[in-house]
Amino acid sequence: MDALTRLIHLLGLAAYLGSTLDLVLVFLPALEAEPDPVRRRRVLARGLRAYNLLSVGALGVLVLSGASGLTDLKGRLLADYTRLLWPLVVKLALAFALILVGTYLAFGLAHRLVRAELGGLPVDAAAERALLRRLRWTAWVAIVLAAWTAWAGLRLPV
Repeated sequence: MDALTRLIHLLGLAAYLGSTLDLVLVFLPALEAEPDPVRRRRVLARGLRAYNLLSVGALGVLVLSGASGLTDLKGRLLADYTRLLWPLVVKLALAFALILVGTYLAFGLAHRLVRAELGGLPVDAAAERALLRRLRWTAWVAIVLAAWTAWAGLRLPV
């Protein structure tokens, strides 16, 4: 992977991990202090709209820069490329799992709250608490997968 592609890849990772850590460690705990469920959902929807764009965009940058780097690597190693087979299978499986979990977090959970707010649906405090618990747990799974995927990428014998 050339230096520019590596920098873009690292910036995508930093953006994804940073935004997801901020979601779990700063944004969601701050909202728990808000007693009014209507106001909480309004603020939550505003923050999650930005998170959805940033996180899915960062995942896209990671996929494209990773694919570009992998193409360069295959061209450089030629026949010796097979020695990367199993480490690369692990890295790509983790990346695939991260994309699934990350898009579920953004589109399956966070976007549901945004659409409820934009659609003016009535606030069900119990359902919102349950959705926020799932959002928090899914974000932690995404953080662990992102860190594990980065670690697997550093372990590639290149």
